[in-house]
Amino acid sequence: MSVIDGKILLTKNPCYGAYQKMIPKGIVVHSTGANNPYIKRYVQPDDGIIGKNIYGNDWNNPNEDICVHGFIGKDKFDRVKFYQTLPFDICCWGVGGGRNGSYNYDPAYIQFEMCEDDLRDKSYCKTCYDKAVEVCAYLCRKYGISADNIVSHREAYLKGYGSDHWDPTNWWDKFGYTMSGFRKAVKKKLRKTVKYKLRENGALYEYGYKDVLGDSSKVLKSLKKGSAVTWLKDDSCGWSKVKSGSAEGWIMNSHIETDKLSSFPEEVLRSDTRAVRIKDKKAAGEEIIKKGVRITVICQMERGRYIGKRYIAVGGKRYYI
Repeated sequence: MSVIDGKILLTKNPCYGAYQKMIPKGIVVHSTGANNPYIKRYVQPDDGIIGKNIYGNDWNNPNEDICVHGFIGKDKFDRVKFYQTLPFDICCWGVGGGRNGSYNYDPAYIQFEMCEDDLRDKSYCKTCYDKAVEVCAYLCRKYGISADNIVSHREAYLKGYGSDHWDPTNWWDKFGYTMSGFRKAVKKKLRKTVKYKLRENGALYEYGYKDVLGDSSKVLKSLKKGSAVTWLKDDSCGWSKVKSGSAEGWIMNSHIETDKLSSFPEEVLRSDTRAVRIKDKKAAGEEIIKKGVRITVICQMERGRYIGKRYIAVGGKRYYI
């Protein structure tokens, strides 16, 4: 069963309209600070499961100046669920700013809210806490985030990257839950061995990229479709470190039989860009890729002749830029 129980993107919220891409560096855990445990208070339209907000004060409207990536709370049947409300790879407007900047932008963190009740129901608090552990472990795996980079809104403020809020400490303290214990619980869940099968033939590389013009990221092992690998970590940019037998190396997530891992980032070029065309594993001269073209970033070169360049795809063509 997926950790994400539902997805209703808040497309009318100005934050969604801004659609500022990011590579997540951490996670901020919030709680709402209001006595309403129902997801429908903040998330609309009703999908038949969360229920309808008859007051029209949800966050899916053009007048809101706050937005997060998801909510943990009750659906209309009083079941605790996690609903995603923004793509996880765009910046949200959740934590505000502090003396050192903001975890909304740089470094950008994934953020979600837990819907508070009247703060007297220990069972509901524990259910939300446990669900938050599952969500954070999922996000850490998918985006290569360290559990040490999970903070509360209160901790974000103390570090100088958020506004002066106390959540979720104001709620968790009543029942003995702490952020230190929360991070330990996420780490424990992450230590669980995860095995995946390959959906197609692939190769295990020494580093998290492939160099089609050299051997700076040599192939450690060729892997066949259907073979099992032990997953170790995701770099959040479309590659995972895995173990096959005694060999540990990197493989493209597109070869792994799961949708729980990151994909190659996409972006639109902001200006005309000079590029080296790659054809038949050889450099085939330079070309100009026009402003506005959408590219897929396969990797950034860390060694070899094109160190510092990005290896990209444009349709069926490959380039270094």
